[in-house]
Amino acid sequence: MKVEFGCTECGRAVEAAPGAAPNCPRCGGGFEALPEGDTLDRCFACGCEELYRHRDFNQKLGIFLIALGVFLWWLLKSFWPMVVAAAIDLTLFKLLPDVGICYRCKAHHRGFEAIRGLPAFDLERHEHYRFVKSKEEAAD
Repeated sequence: MKVEFGCTECGRAVEAAPGAAPNCPRCGGGFEALPEGDTLDRCFACGCEELYRHRDFNQKLGIFLIALGVFLWWLLKSFWPMVVAAAIDLTLFKLLPDVGICYRCKAHHRGFEAIRGLPAFDLERHEHYRFVKSKEEAAD
């Protein structure tokens, strides 16, 4: 079980297990110990109770595969590179596990059993937290 969240000082990704007190690898900033436990009823980084389930798939890799297929299609004048690229992309997407993501702080929770029970992404909740964050930044 791992939690990955952004450093409040420099923005670099910080990764820690529940119960650990992580330090930022870039700026060395320390954080309070994450709560202990293995139930995913709230975010371990910020305490928000609203999380969603998402496939742990690198979207840049997926776009690269499709772009490579388009380039090879153009170069070879055959549609087969597009079919192969799409099949590889789909296979990777189906084989990779889910990750739980916090709406508020975007922390990624990996390896928890409860991830399967989380709801799928909800655009309305996402926009709510984005609006709240923009209001908080404007107040500062």
